[in-house]
Amino acid sequence: MSAVISLTCPVCHFSKQVEVAVVPQPGTTVTCPVCKSLFPFQSEEPVALPGSDGVPPAAAAGASPSQAAPPPARSARRTARFEFTGNAREYFGIWIVNTLLRIVTLGFYSPWAKIRKRRYFYGNTLLDGVPFDFLGDPWAILKGWLLAGLFFTLYSFASRVSPLVSALLMLFFMGVFPWVVVRSRIFNLRNTSHRNIRFGFNPDYREAYRVFLWWQLLLPVTMGVLVPYIYYRQRRFLVENSRFGTTPFRFHATPGQYFRIFLPLVILSPVALVAVVAAIMLKPSAITMALPVVLFFVIYICAALYVRTALTNLTWSSTSLGDHRFTSTLRVRDLLWIYFSNAVAVTCSLGLLAPWAAVRLLRYRLERLTAAGAGGFDAILASQETQVGAAPEELGDMLGFDLGL
Repeated sequence: MSAVISLTCPVCHFSKQVEVAVVPQPGTTVTCPVCKSLFPFQSEEPVALPGSDGVPPAAAAGASPSQAAPPPARSARRTARFEFTGNAREYFGIWIVNTLLRIVTLGFYSPWAKIRKRRYFYGNTLLDGVPFDFLGDPWAILKGWLLAGLFFTLYSFASRVSPLVSALLMLFFMGVFPWVVVRSRIFNLRNTSHRNIRFGFNPDYREAYRVFLWWQLLLPVTMGVLVPYIYYRQRRFLVENSRFGTTPFRFHATPGQYFRIFLPLVILSPVALVAVVAAIMLKPSAITMALPVVLFFVIYICAALYVRTALTNLTWSSTSLGDHRFTSTLRVRDLLWIYFSNAVAVTCSLGLLAPWAAVRLLRYRLERLTAAGAGGFDAILASQETQVGAAPEELGDMLGFDLGL
């Protein structure tokens, strides 16, 4: 009889018996036929040894049990979980002090506020029971903040005085943006540690300009068709150039997976827009004009939230570190409720519940993130790197760019 193993979805727990001869390689991304969730396949022991009659290969070849080679020893696979141990009351104390000191110092306390916030969130984020740590220097961030503030001030002044100068400044920033992305990534990862081992990032500037500038310039020509592929290339660049100590991260997704995620947004947006225009043209009134517009934004927000959630799940679930494969199982309905209730709570409390909303959202995201593999993270070796300035990160933050994973 043929050997079989059991494949189980970690999201809906659907299980199916599959023959060993047709199972994918360990680490391959598998799609659940029931809930359509993506998760990495992990090898399991088969129910029976491969062979037409269940006889071990060594015995079938005529070897005696004493001559058969013993099976190679391997570490048991286990799942390491992320968790957040902070709470809204503790973070509220940090948040309110940061807010007041920013106001009193006219913003000059921002670097210290940023460090306090990150150290709190990092220190309360645990992977396999061990917290992360952020080691950034507030004085380095202050220098970067001043440089970024100077650039932003020049651009704001130029946009009011000379459109030509402001356009030149914007072209200059577009030219240095890939460099900003790389340097910002180096600064953030270099100052992040886990188990006293720092993260790192390889400064591949040529590839950075290719994926963050050249492919972006092709968007108008292709009418946005390349958006999924560009997103895929950027995620792959950020993941594969990152490392934990001397161990690099790996990325296993394909462009086709990203194109499939964007399909609902591509289909629903034109349909909703046509419905709005048709309703306005057929019977123009206050209700017929307001209702389709509201419906359009509701559909667009839900579709956009689905795309963002699916992209996060796919990116994390396609990332591995050594023998460990990450899995993210965020659900759209959960995030829709969290975002909606957070917005209502923050608005009704005049912003005072913002710390509670931030802690709540982060806790949910970490609860749905795991890392499965053999052994632990203790064997990863540290690496030595030089310090990097914080100016690129601050410049990206002030102009509203998200440079994170």
